[in-house]
Amino acid sequence: MSDEGRKPGRGRGKPAIGPEGDEDEVLESDMSSDFSSGSSQGSREGSKEREDKGSPGAVPGGQGVGGVRAGPSTGRGRGSRGRGSGMAAQLSSSSGSSLSLSPERDETSELAEDMEKATLEETAASTMFSPPDLGPPPFNPDTDFPMARAGGLPCGGSTPEFYPPQSRLSGKFPGTKSTGRACKLQTNHFPLSLKFPEGMIYQYSVTIMPPWFGRRDYKRTDKQLYHDTIKEWKEVCPAAKHNTAAWVFDGHKQLFCTQAYRVEELPDQKVSVWCKEEERFLDMMIKDVERVSDIRVTRDIMEWAVSGRSGHVPQDALQALDVVLKEAINLDLNFYNIGRQHFPMDGETLDVGFGKEVWIGTFSAVRPYGWKDHEILITLNVDTANKPATRNLHLTNESAPGKADSYTHCVLAGDGRRKAVVNFARGLNDEQIKTMEKDLKDLKVKYVLPAKDKVHKRQYRVNGFKKPASKEIIPDLKISVAEYFKTTHEVDLKYPNMPCLWVGPKQKTIYIPMEFCHMEKQPMPRKKKLPDDAVAKMIRATAVKPMDRQKKIIDGLKKNNAMYKDDPYAREFGINVSGEMAKLTGRVLDAPVIEYSGGKVANINKSTPGKWFQDKNQYVMAQSCKSWCVMDLAGLSENQFKEVVMGFSNVGKEVGMTISKQREDVLRITGTMRQAEDMAGSIEEKIKQAIKHFEAEGKKLELMLIIFPFKAGFLYDKIKQLGDMKYNITTQCCLKTVLYKGDSLNKQVVGNICLKINAKLGGINHILAPKSKPAVLKRPVMVMGADVSHPAPESRGLKPSIAAIVASVEPKAANYEVEIRIQDGGQNEEVIQDMKQVTKNLLVKFHAANKGRKPEKIIMFRDGVSEGQFLTVLARELLAMRQACKELEEGYEPQITYIVVQKRHHTRFFPADNNKYKNGNALAGTVVDQGINHPTEGDFYLLSHEGIQGTSRPCHYQVLWDDSDFTADELEVLSYYLCHLYSRCTRAVSYPTPTYYSHLVADRARKHHNELASYDGGSTSGSSFNELSENQKRDIKKLVEEGVKKAMYFV
Repeated sequence: MSDEGRKPGRGRGKPAIGPEGDEDEVLESDMSSDFSSGSSQGSREGSKEREDKGSPGAVPGGQGVGGVRAGPSTGRGRGSRGRGSGMAAQLSSSSGSSLSLSPERDETSELAEDMEKATLEETAASTMFSPPDLGPPPFNPDTDFPMARAGGLPCGGSTPEFYPPQSRLSGKFPGTKSTGRACKLQTNHFPLSLKFPEGMIYQYSVTIMPPWFGRRDYKRTDKQLYHDTIKEWKEVCPAAKHNTAAWVFDGHKQLFCTQAYRVEELPDQKVSVWCKEEERFLDMMIKDVERVSDIRVTRDIMEWAVSGRSGHVPQDALQALDVVLKEAINLDLNFYNIGRQHFPMDGETLDVGFGKEVWIGTFSAVRPYGWKDHEILITLNVDTANKPATRNLHLTNESAPGKADSYTHCVLAGDGRRKAVVNFARGLNDEQIKTMEKDLKDLKVKYVLPAKDKVHKRQYRVNGFKKPASKEIIPDLKISVAEYFKTTHEVDLKYPNMPCLWVGPKQKTIYIPMEFCHMEKQPMPRKKKLPDDAVAKMIRATAVKPMDRQKKIIDGLKKNNAMYKDDPYAREFGINVSGEMAKLTGRVLDAPVIEYSGGKVANINKSTPGKWFQDKNQYVMAQSCKSWCVMDLAGLSENQFKEVVMGFSNVGKEVGMTISKQREDVLRITGTMRQAEDMAGSIEEKIKQAIKHFEAEGKKLELMLIIFPFKAGFLYDKIKQLGDMKYNITTQCCLKTVLYKGDSLNKQVVGNICLKINAKLGGINHILAPKSKPAVLKRPVMVMGADVSHPAPESRGLKPSIAAIVASVEPKAANYEVEIRIQDGGQNEEVIQDMKQVTKNLLVKFHAANKGRKPEKIIMFRDGVSEGQFLTVLARELLAMRQACKELEEGYEPQITYIVVQKRHHTRFFPADNNKYKNGNALAGTVVDQGINHPTEGDFYLLSHEGIQGTSRPCHYQVLWDDSDFTADELEVLSYYLCHLYSRCTRAVSYPTPTYYSHLVADRARKHHNELASYDGGSTSGSSFNELSENQKRDIKKLVEEGVKKAMYFV
């Protein structure tokens, strides 16, 4: 896990300050004049020239080539969770582990706000749009996209299909040794070798009929029962019983075998299987076993290694291998299986409070990337896995009187810092009932009733809470639950005032007392969110250093049949897993030189890259703040208030900012958190008071600094919505506990906050020095970042998805304009629907900010796209961007480069030489572009940050389109250098800055949307988005999409 957000201390020395450098003037002479000039002709000719020069083996112009249409994904694999849950059919590198560890943390408190920027005049906009928008022109795939042909999309739809350029075949990839220095690495990919006759696996379909067949559909929780059923079937089926290891099962309806059998050799069979959930034997029918396909595994994988394309991964072959390698674990009662992860029953667990624990296990997946030169075509990607789960505790019984260790005690005590006061005899209060109901909903409990004749045992899923047993009346019997247990089972309830659990089918009224229930050890469902404090504890506890992680991965493999050496299924299918991690040769790219005001530079230490010290250098473009307000909700003393004002003024002066310390320029408003949280309008009143105070003096409020005593939750969201959207003022929030170190003001934190304030006010903190500036940034270029944020699983269908797109509008690639779009969140649609209009708007803003110049190139860093969506997103969004350019000006065709950035994957690097930090992590700048990469297309792994905590996760970059024909070296250096332009810290971050900013924008837009729709305890707490009228939803969508007038408000 990484932690790049922490800043190094502000440094020492104070270099002399000189005039600002003349980099912009150099750039301006190179730029073209306006959208109607002939400058685009050059790029069109250049594009044509590249096409004409193409060789038979290369992809002309980097345009990609047409090919056979990718068929729809079969979706046959296993799901993603539950003991028996399935494994996703797509081998997507974005299929993250149960918890995405390590969001990058920022040491200054929560996210912050706005930045002053001149609004675009309507007149400027009108000069851009030549004729009125008459809709998209007819699309001609032969002229608009050379070498691409119209066809269907993998996911359906009639948009033309495009393929990424085959940069490895054309020689653009991998990078050259001259860029950076070589380094030796190991990676958590274990080479697989296949040794079976003809490389053939036979696939069969099967129908399993449990007693409830036809009454309900298959559920993921049925998977273990189905596995046990096939295990019994193999013992009685004539074709299977002589060699049970030759058959493996996916947990639902697919069998794979080393032999081909006729239908008559596979008769229907009935077997009796123990069902743990129902605690009885069930009769299971296995029928219709028939061969559906012959998978030529070796041939399919060889073909992929020679000429594979995105969208044409040999999915059947990979799934068959995955199922074979999972079979032994699926049938081993000592392991708990959840999708691609497995956890030893007696394995390590971490207590994170709230009655929850974290299981430590292993993730594994077959990946179709290897070294075809070394005859290694596929690897097994193995990583550590962590899964939050419930602890095995009785709901009300303590292990000893006064121990307070029942499940209810643990949940109410939270992280253990406070002791829960619970009196079961008296019952729970309203707050406790609300907490417990939220916690127990959708979890399974074991019900044990010691009645007069026998002990009743059942497992139930909790639907919710009902009244206490003494008051809840059973509808059919017209008696209370307590009376029912007394008359029917002759049991007097110990705690009649405790609420009843409503369990089982929702159409039934099954109410059971909590005192008979035991919390079963079970993984948390995806829809259930772990409390924030438990998540923080989990992240800290599961972050392990690279050497420890490497050892855990190897140990996890050894537990699995001694690294598959003793696995009868792997042996029978001829699969051999290497006993050691694959060795790679990577490169460490040289870090850029960072420039400050007056041409002063900060050099980055070659042996510890990833951070630099500002020393006494001043911001490239420092802003002033004459009229500002401190909203004190943390109870600062008069001296502390003065100290804060002086601190910001003095530190601001050091970095070139003018932050006034005059008493008449700084307003202090006091209040308490309780008052602010309880009275919905009080915060808005305070903001209005500050605005009026300065207006009365003929001034404008430029900044509001809000100091909280502790994290503010929904109050923070409220402040941001008011500041960003309603009153258009820059707000900066911080915590008193962070601002103060002991009794004194922490100057380093003040410096970090000044980085954010300056950016929000329209300044630029640091840039790349001219000698480090990539050539592509020396011409007019628009660098874009985009992300689509989906609602959390528990809110799917209730909240929308939010697309955020940012684009640089000046030569330094430091300041970005923003576009936001609200999309339907039900399907988690990854495509940005309104990409054409978004691109148009951003091009108009670029044009206005650059005195009529337009970009010659557009470089998009797109986040959040999994491998299965590459072709769909590429085709729709690239087409939309092209159409946007053409509609703005006839013949305007900037060269577009489209790169997907992925962080949700399981590849990690372990240095095998001295190119590492003291904690064992690989150095920032480490790049790997051969060995575990795509066989024909351009992609690379880049580790751009210094991992402080845990094991660093590299970013994976895949080139989906490239009109500019960039080499691997050019793209790797550009991506790495862009990671140094993040305005909130003097560190390189793990994502390119535009991608990171699109995250921040989407996150802030989500807060704005929640606040306007009043979810999550907002001002009119409780109403769900579904309860709003269509008009209200439309108004909220319009408000959020109109965005914030200030640029850079999100940093």
